[in-house]
Amino acid sequence: MLDGEKGFSAAQTTRLPSTGMDDNVISFGCRLNACESEIIYDFARELGLKNVIIINTCAVTAEAERKLRQTIRKLHQENSDVKIILTGCAAELNPDFYIQMDGVAGIISNKMKLSRDEYLKYVSNGPSVRTGENGTYRGKVRGFLQIQNGCDHRCTYCVVRLARGSNVSFSRDDILAQAKKLLGKGYREIVLTGVNVSSYGREGGSGDNLASLVMYLLQNIPELQRLRLSSLDPADLDDELIRVITQEERLLPHIHESIQSGDDMILKRMMRRHSSVQVMEINEKILSRRPEVVFGADVIVGFPTETDAMFENTKRLMEKAKISLLHVFPFSSRPGTPAAGMPMVDKKIRLARATDLRNLAQKLLMRKMQEFIGKNVTILAESEYIAKTNSFLQVKSKKKLIAGQEYLFHCEGHEKRCIIGNPIEINR
Repeated sequence: MLDGEKGFSAAQTTRLPSTGMDDNVISFGCRLNACESEIIYDFARELGLKNVIIINTCAVTAEAERKLRQTIRKLHQENSDVKIILTGCAAELNPDFYIQMDGVAGIISNKMKLSRDEYLKYVSNGPSVRTGENGTYRGKVRGFLQIQNGCDHRCTYCVVRLARGSNVSFSRDDILAQAKKLLGKGYREIVLTGVNVSSYGREGGSGDNLASLVMYLLQNIPELQRLRLSSLDPADLDDELIRVITQEERLLPHIHESIQSGDDMILKRMMRRHSSVQVMEINEKILSRRPEVVFGADVIVGFPTETDAMFENTKRLMEKAKISLLHVFPFSSRPGTPAAGMPMVDKKIRLARATDLRNLAQKLLMRKMQEFIGKNVTILAESEYIAKTNSFLQVKSKKKLIAGQEYLFHCEGHEKRCIIGNPIEINR
């Protein structure tokens, strides 16, 4: 899965008066959807949309679509007068099905979802569905900045290319302006996101790429002290990008890789462009130059034809490549993809392998957190007691924090998925 597919698997904001919540935009799926949903949220607030719920949909797994259908039915049952507007990948791929669902009043294509004028037709004078100021974005902590859309690769399991189209990179001057805008709004950290951020600039022949974009932003925005990259394709982690990652301190030391499998035959059948050896070599090179980097990864288990031995190869790679933050997805067959026609692994085996790998993931995370015990690290507070280290490990503070504030933090121990400790001083 590329960045446009990872990160979230369920609705991020289900905000309705009947549920005690207060937003009228619901976001399913990835960080890119969440980023786009913030823009849609601003449109809704600016236009004064009333009696309207906008759902930014996801099609990456069958489970995501099941939860989408469940949400639509619940919304209509509890708010029969509310107009439900759909956009995003599920609505793009199967509009005829979704437009027939009770309560669905319209569908906006992926290409038009960020056009303010598309939402004008839904302006009315009916009772308002309240909107609020909450969540990670609106808490002015971490702002997500889209730098590209679409994908030129043909991974055999993926529907995102069908829903999003070919790779399109946004101009670096527009990205620069948006970054300054986010900082001006008070966001402390910016995350570059997209369907496949590491493909930035590769379609135009302009010489631009992700490494040059990062340098352009850092050189032109000295006040940008915290820049983070979302998921990277290992095949695009070349020497230039590795140099930027390892030498630029304002680029935070967390690298999330779209690895998908640790078995080379499965990688070929997925039509991925990297091998297990390449992943190990890349990570070793980065760690030798910047030891504080923490690696994360997306992995699909139970891909068609995957044997027990192939699955064991994946487990071994997670350890050898020093992966500490692992997102595990049991394979989900998507109509229209080549993988849907391959010999399937039994669903029970897929789920069992997912549980097995998640158990390993917890051990790998505990091992990484143990390295921090007794050390002082910089954290960015996300709420009164929760924060993230620069390497994106979660922290639970014994004392109250101020969201959006940086602290020097003393790590005393860990529990489950959190480092436990106390703030020592405010950084800035």
